[in-house]
Amino acid sequence: MMEYKSFEDYLTRVYYNEIFSAVKGYLIRNLHRLDIRCSVYDPGYISLENFHIRSVSFHKTSGSAINFNATVEADSVVKDSGYGYEKDETDVWCSLYCSAIFSNGLSGFRILRVDDYTKNQYNKEDSLSHYLVPYLYAADLDKAAEDFLRRNYPEATLQPMKLDMDVLLKNMALQRVFAPLPDNVFGKTYFADADIEICDEKGDNVQAEHVTPGTVVINPNASFIRNIGSVRNTTVHECVHWDRHRNFFELQKLLNRNYTSISCEVVDSDPEKNPDMSKALKWMEWQANALAPRILVPTCTAKEKMKTFLRQAAEAFPNQTPAAQMDWAVEMLADYYGVSKISAKIRAIDMGFDNAEGTSVYVNGRYYPAYSFKAGALKRNQTFVIDVRNALFLMAMDPEFDNLTSSGYVIYANGMFAINDPKYVEINERGTPILTRYALGHIDECCLVFDRTTRVSKEYDDSFYRTCFLCNVINSNCVIEATYNSKYKCNQKKAERSQELKKSSKAFKEILENLKEAGSKDFSETLVYHMDRKGITVAQLAERSCLSTTMISNYRNNTGDAVSNIKRDTVVALCIGLNLKSEYAFDLIDKAGFNFKRVMNERDITIKYLIENHMDENIFEWNRTLSEMGYPGLDGKIMTKEELEEYY
Repeated sequence: MMEYKSFEDYLTRVYYNEIFSAVKGYLIRNLHRLDIRCSVYDPGYISLENFHIRSVSFHKTSGSAINFNATVEADSVVKDSGYGYEKDETDVWCSLYCSAIFSNGLSGFRILRVDDYTKNQYNKEDSLSHYLVPYLYAADLDKAAEDFLRRNYPEATLQPMKLDMDVLLKNMALQRVFAPLPDNVFGKTYFADADIEICDEKGDNVQAEHVTPGTVVINPNASFIRNIGSVRNTTVHECVHWDRHRNFFELQKLLNRNYTSISCEVVDSDPEKNPDMSKALKWMEWQANALAPRILVPTCTAKEKMKTFLRQAAEAFPNQTPAAQMDWAVEMLADYYGVSKISAKIRAIDMGFDNAEGTSVYVNGRYYPAYSFKAGALKRNQTFVIDVRNALFLMAMDPEFDNLTSSGYVIYANGMFAINDPKYVEINERGTPILTRYALGHIDECCLVFDRTTRVSKEYDDSFYRTCFLCNVINSNCVIEATYNSKYKCNQKKAERSQELKKSSKAFKEILENLKEAGSKDFSETLVYHMDRKGITVAQLAERSCLSTTMISNYRNNTGDAVSNIKRDTVVALCIGLNLKSEYAFDLIDKAGFNFKRVMNERDITIKYLIENHMDENIFEWNRTLSEMGYPGLDGKIMTKEELEEYY
């Protein structure tokens, strides 16, 4: 079967005669008007020898046809108007305006006109990419979602309603089936005939079936993998692919006929081999990901519905905090539109309800209480929340941020870094720092702000993007990172205030006095000093540090070479057993011959973070945290998934 390098190549080889005739006619008709550069003094005749299509730009129309402009370089020969003795070769550039329908090949091809060469003009409203992917900008997402609904589910633009997936599919002439897809794939949209295995909605009764273009395939396990809204979101996601990206696949099949008979032929999307194709695939997936939630919860009707829920929350729960009321309203929005709570939260933020940022706070594998802040405290792409791994990276790479955390000026609580003061942070029954009720209502007063940035992950490839379907894959190829900007005035003020509060506190002054008193003592003497100061016996410390009483006695008495052979993790275990403040802990670790001034690996960074933020926890909490991060605990073991679940 014939293959073509590009659409320009396809046009040249398939429609050579038609284009040649049109360009030739244009040259003859316009010979005396064109600015032809040649040596012939009195041009009277021009002939076309060959032509080259240098580029094509596509434009959508109101119908099924697509208009495209081809930039043509015409190899011509000009002769004089007399006997034709004078002649010269020249290149004439022109623009070829065409129209065609991309459906099972190219049909209805028409040359509309040939005109003087003009640079292809980009029009935001109708331009398509070189791969026939429509352009879409973040600022136009709501407009595009409303346009989708107006064409496919118009009643949803007039009043708030939960979309009926069967109605949407019927309106778009699509069919939906369930199929046993890999666990990391939510769904596929087929753009060509294929023989696949399908099943029922429960994932049972698998059988072979032939599917036709316009078949949406859903993973029946989607709702179990994520949440009850996943099937709905995946269905709309695939509908967006069908609505916006059919022409992309038609173009691919046009250029390589083999694609019509191989339903799952992999597109070469290696960025190094085909960067433009890779970019097109990611671009289409971004469009579907961005539009699906806005179609399910359209701004044109949902914004007023959200306001109604907030009024109802204030009336029903007058004694609750604004954060709790917002949390309830977001939950109602999720239930009403049949989407996940996290999706409803994001849509609420998109619609201008900034404080929805403080709802459904899920970080480090757990939920935290809702919080609120003053309007305008966060700019776009900013957050108060940062996960532990990201925080550890910042501690290792950003000296200013590391100084704030290692000095105890700020402390990690509820997935945020708050000013380390009793007004904002307290210790729960597990010894973990948590935000106070006051702090949860005034996050902008006490917590640092981070910039959110998106980067492409190298962990996932594009092997699930294929020529005859697009997949909605669970693992996104983009991840969110948070970065600390010390130059923000809000961060500067909090940093200065945190230092002032700590240095003026009674506890800090007491720490300085105790460190001064212990300053001249060696490791053994300092260990005894802290045990006496806190009234902890050898037996108690042995139990709390998971060490033997003999070992602790040897360390206290500096028996033999006990101290010289001590391991750093053992010293850390002693610090945890004593619940030493970070200042005391680092002092004792230094006296044992270790330090964290030059942290060399991720586990060391994690232990340093725990010393700075979690010294009131017990050693079992520490081992759990280290295991969750994938590192051996202080006992040298990594807890299994079952052990972690049992722990909770």
